[in-house]
Amino acid sequence: MGKAPHLAVLLSLIMAIPGCTSFSDPSPTEPTISSCEEMPTAPGCFEEVVTVDDCKPDQVFNGNFCRSMLRPELLSFGESEITLVVGSEMQALTPSFLGDAPSTWSVNPQLPDGISLDPESGVISGKPTAKSPSKTYTIIASNFAGVASESIDFQVLPIAVQSIWYSSGVLHCTLGEFCNQTPPFVEGGLPNTWSSEPPLPLGLSFSENGSIFGTPVSIGDSNHTITAKNEGGSATVAIRVMTIRPPPEALYFDSSEFTLSIGEQTSIMPFVSGGQVEIWTVSPELPSGLEMGPMGAISGSPTEVHGPTAYTITATNSGGSIQATLIIEVIDLSVFNLHYPQDTFDLSQGDEVGPVQPSWSGGAPTSWSVSPPLPDGFTLDITSGSISGTALALQDWSSHTVSASNKAGSDSTIVNFRIVSLPPESLSWDGVEFALASSEPASIAPEYQGPSIESWEVSPPLPQGLQINQSGVISGTPSSRTDWSEYTVWANNSGGSVSSTIWIAVHDLAADQNELLSGMGETSWNGWPSPILPIGEWSFPLAYAEGGYTSRIPVISASHVGKGRMVGYGHESWVSGGSGQTEEDFSLKVVEWVCGPEADVGLAYGAGFDGFKDELEADGHVVHLSVTPENLSGLDCLLDEFWNGHDDEDNENIISFLMDGGGVVMGGHAWYWSYSNSDLAHNYPGNKIAQETGLFVSDAWGYNDVDMSEIPHPLERPRAAIDAIMDDRIGGIQLSAEEATIVDSTLSTCTSVVSLDFIDFWSPLRDVVNETGWTVIEYGTLWEDVGYNLGEDPVADTLLRVETALTQGLPADELPAHPSHSQFPGEVPPNASRVSESVSIDGNQSGLHPFFGYSSARAHLRMTTGLYAAPGDVVTVSIPDHVVDSGTYILVGAHSDSLWGKDQLHRHPEITRWWYADENVLEVGNAFGGPIYVAIEAGSILGNFEVVISNAVEAPTYRHGDTTLSDWLGNERVKPAPWAEIGSDQFILTVPSHEIRELENPDELMDWWDQALLMEHEIYGFPDWPRVERAVFDAQISAGWMHSGYPFMAHDLSVEGVVNVSQMSQEGDWGMFHELGHNHQWMPSTLPGTTETGCNFASVYLMEDLVGVSGHGAISPDQRELRMRNYFEDGSNIDNWSVWVALDTFLLVKEEWTWSPITEALSVYYEIPDSEAPSTGEEKFNAWVLHLSNSSGFNLAPYHAAWGFPLDQSTFDALDHLPIWVDDPLRGDFFEYQAILRELYSPSISEANSNTISWETYDNGTNITLTIFYGTSDGGNQPSSWSDSIVFGSTEVGNESQLITGLTCCGTTYHARIRAANDAGEVWFGPLSWTTDYLPD
Repeated sequence: MGKAPHLAVLLSLIMAIPGCTSFSDPSPTEPTISSCEEMPTAPGCFEEVVTVDDCKPDQVFNGNFCRSMLRPELLSFGESEITLVVGSEMQALTPSFLGDAPSTWSVNPQLPDGISLDPESGVISGKPTAKSPSKTYTIIASNFAGVASESIDFQVLPIAVQSIWYSSGVLHCTLGEFCNQTPPFVEGGLPNTWSSEPPLPLGLSFSENGSIFGTPVSIGDSNHTITAKNEGGSATVAIRVMTIRPPPEALYFDSSEFTLSIGEQTSIMPFVSGGQVEIWTVSPELPSGLEMGPMGAISGSPTEVHGPTAYTITATNSGGSIQATLIIEVIDLSVFNLHYPQDTFDLSQGDEVGPVQPSWSGGAPTSWSVSPPLPDGFTLDITSGSISGTALALQDWSSHTVSASNKAGSDSTIVNFRIVSLPPESLSWDGVEFALASSEPASIAPEYQGPSIESWEVSPPLPQGLQINQSGVISGTPSSRTDWSEYTVWANNSGGSVSSTIWIAVHDLAADQNELLSGMGETSWNGWPSPILPIGEWSFPLAYAEGGYTSRIPVISASHVGKGRMVGYGHESWVSGGSGQTEEDFSLKVVEWVCGPEADVGLAYGAGFDGFKDELEADGHVVHLSVTPENLSGLDCLLDEFWNGHDDEDNENIISFLMDGGGVVMGGHAWYWSYSNSDLAHNYPGNKIAQETGLFVSDAWGYNDVDMSEIPHPLERPRAAIDAIMDDRIGGIQLSAEEATIVDSTLSTCTSVVSLDFIDFWSPLRDVVNETGWTVIEYGTLWEDVGYNLGEDPVADTLLRVETALTQGLPADELPAHPSHSQFPGEVPPNASRVSESVSIDGNQSGLHPFFGYSSARAHLRMTTGLYAAPGDVVTVSIPDHVVDSGTYILVGAHSDSLWGKDQLHRHPEITRWWYADENVLEVGNAFGGPIYVAIEAGSILGNFEVVISNAVEAPTYRHGDTTLSDWLGNERVKPAPWAEIGSDQFILTVPSHEIRELENPDELMDWWDQALLMEHEIYGFPDWPRVERAVFDAQISAGWMHSGYPFMAHDLSVEGVVNVSQMSQEGDWGMFHELGHNHQWMPSTLPGTTETGCNFASVYLMEDLVGVSGHGAISPDQRELRMRNYFEDGSNIDNWSVWVALDTFLLVKEEWTWSPITEALSVYYEIPDSEAPSTGEEKFNAWVLHLSNSSGFNLAPYHAAWGFPLDQSTFDALDHLPIWVDDPLRGDFFEYQAILRELYSPSISEANSNTISWETYDNGTNITLTIFYGTSDGGNQPSSWSDSIVFGSTEVGNESQLITGLTCCGTTYHARIRAANDAGEVWFGPLSWTTDYLPD
């Protein structure tokens, strides 16, 4: 081997050694050529070189040497399943393996056609040429070291069907005939299956090439989706298959010509071959009366003549049609059986007839005639034969022959005419039922405008005193009462007669009263009644009782209602007789009057009258229990309650029952109902039928003793009273003073409760007011003798009540501006602007606890708006949803005292108007005008909300802390309304605006009043007062100079001083403080006789501590001294302990300890549960002494006992832990107190000859002398019964003792008592007892 090759091999080996990358590596030792040249065989100079040719077949040259060959392992093509499509090049699959490369590749079985395995590389590739099912192929790779294999599943699918279409989209077939659709055109692969959705019509199928063929068995027209499919995919096409019938082939009839007669029944049948006919037609239209049926038959009866006519008959089906021609002629019939539906005409002159059409059989007439001619005004229609016209001239019967003919023949008939005068026309009346009053003229006129009447008749005979005249008017004066009867009235003339029926009854209310009250006297019933006001036209009172607030009220009343009768009792228990035999007899008499004798009487379900059953049956009646208004059939009357649970349908049934002649007896009171309900006229159950029955249940009350011995005065019937007023004021028939008083008394019980929608009651009264004018009452102060004197003119008083009802009841848009407003509360300036404002309202108003009994504790709280409603103006108020129906009202007017109890009026008696907030938008107003308030129900939690008030007048308003002084001076005080409000969060004054127009310092004024109110709250121990108090100043108030309540009321004479802070600061106002004090009086702590005393705590306190003066002459030392001395000299009788004397009792306590213990004692009551609060007089006296003693720290029981308080021993016992107030000013001057000794003690065994007894003087009394009585027997409280005594003398509070000597020794028993005596009397204490000891031995 040469050097150069040697070097090359050497370099190659060096490069192949791992880690050798370059010749710069310093570690190897570079051979020197020179040495190898010298020593070629030296180590390192000769290396063996291996080449590929040196390797064996089972070895592999790695570039350096030959190593053992590795067999291939883990052969993989990356896929285990291959799906191919014929004609599509597959993606070549290259094998992967571990080990050395295979030298040979093979596959078993042979791959699908077109797919090959490269024997050198093992790559599988190609384009399949034929489909092949899925099959597993094993590929084998081998070398000299071994073999590896891999299995792959190959599937070759045919080319997918891409699209198909038929040469025609419609396959036309004929039923029963073979039809064929040529094979479709196919793109893509060939299908191997064909299908249709829906399935092909029965009889058709697919061939292998997709053609459709077969013989259809039914007609039809259907759409199909044809699907061609092979393993590669599918395609669809739509085709329509239509199968029609074969066309008809031949059509003929029995004959080609037919002659028919009118009315002749005929049937002409066709004959047809070929396909079934679906449609038959004929042209032109067949003669009238003939028709073609669904099978082609011509049938019917011709109705008119018809010349020979050719008719084309066409038979058609889906396959085609065929025609035939017929000639048809219709010939006429002779006329026969001619007649008219009416052949006799009995007419009145002017009657119109017709047209009256004739009827006949056979052929149609072609001509008409009549002989003789018809009467004047009538004609015969020569084309139709109808007769028509108007009867003009009178005539007797005439006969006329009417003939009808045609070419085939004729017939005739006779008609008859008579013409007479016009008969009477319809007769009617202004109503069907007429109730007349006995002994009063009456007239019932018919409503008739027809031909003149020659005579009038009536049956049965009219009530006595009535007759019918030649004009048909029933008139006269019925002389006695009659029940309802039906009368038939005939109006007659030569032309005939007409009749009408009416019902007439004659009522004699006085006779009814006599019948019912006959034999009656004083009665007594169970339960307090309500008035039953007989306000109906035919209603009348029966019996009266003493009223709770008036002298006389009707408690039993009756009424005629339609054809029925009704009696109303003021209490439900009275229906069945009350409490005694007399009352029961009357109730049975009522039942007979209402129901009739031996009546079917229904007792209402749940009314509690079942116990009356036996008495009713004993009186001959048939009784039905548990009756309801829904089924009153078969009954003569119903006994029920006014206070019932009937709904509108029940009430309608009751009214219908009455109107039709049934009877009703009802009882019930409304006074208790009214405590928790409102709107008596519409919500009280019994009053829901009052407009029809005429019996109205009032919410007043009366006593149960009823005098039934006298017949009520005729003018005690409200309708009679109303008529009398109209006669007096309009008709010129003046009432006597006595009559006027009765009228006023009668109507005064009605006008305050009967609502204005009782039109029949109110209309005549309103007419009188409109005729006579509204009452203007002259304004006057308390001391002036001006105004309106109640009682001077009772009729005027009644009309004044009517005015009040109108101003209190009319809707806002009907309210007038009452002319008396100019007197009071005053005029709104004519130029005053109307404004719309949004006002914030505090809807959280708790009100006061009901125990603040003089404060109107639960009254609605008035929220000031600062706006005023002008008289007669309609003011709109908008409120939020949650305020609607919350108990809130809109109040218009501040002066809420009713003055009906006054003798002289200085203003109208009622001038405020309350409007319930039952809608979001309200229309409100006041005929007199007044401030506008939002009145919140006590206890409401409505939150703050806004109200919008429109069309109102601005009023002077000062809100302390909100209104600036500059705003007041420059704006508020000049606002135009006649009434103003000055207020704070403690107190609001409602005053005439003219009183504050010059007020310069409202801030100082309200500071002062705020202090006054805070002191009021303070002295009564209720500093967190929850209500803003109000004072309203009025021309006149209901009671006194001022009175308490909400608001408390005062005369307007007080305003000048009340708004003058200088005057208030210097002089105060005892009356204002007094009334505010009333509002703070807690009923359980208000002792009997101190209603006008406890309120003066505030007057004394504020006058002394706020104003700095005594404030009232009655509490001067001299007055008090004189008053107290008189009281105690008179025996300190608690019945005389009131007002000022009672105040002295409290003032002595105040002067000893200030007001604090009194305030503290009052505070205790607020914490006591309502159920435990003292209520009786004695409970209150004892409780007060307990609480006041505990708050003062002294036992004040002896002090109050001195004043005459009825104290229980338990009160003395409960306070015996406290010291007695022994320094009270009464002692020794006004009252002699007895001593009180306690803790008396003696040893049971005393010394042999002496003993010391001891005691505690709890109260040393006044001028007391103690005497100790003792002896060997107990002498009781008789000094003479004691053997020995020792005068101890006076005593002081504390422990004391007395030595008794001279006793007999040796077991002798002694007894002792102590007497405390003064000028007022003596009191004994004890007994004590002891036994003397023995002498020493």
